[in-house]
Amino acid sequence: MKYKINDTIMINNNEWLIAEYRMQRGREYMYTLSREETDGSYVTMSLNERAMDKITLSGELMGSKENV
Repeated sequence: MKYKINDTIMINNNEWLIAEYRMQRGREYMYTLSREETDGSYVTMSLNERAMDKITLSGELMGSKENV
C-alpha cells in the first residue's frame, strides 16, 4: 500500500479524500476516493494503484491531512 487513508488528491480541480483501500485479486490495491458535494451528499470512485500512480506523477497528490 503506497497511499494512506485521509490523503487528499486533486482530480480535475476537485479534492478527493482516500476513504479506504483493499487488496484486489491478491495482486493490487484498490483505493476508494470520496468527496462531499455542496448539498452534503458524497460521491465515491475506486481507482487501482496504477491509476493512483499516474495521478501522483502529474503532481496532483496534495499529501496527508495529518501533515497539514
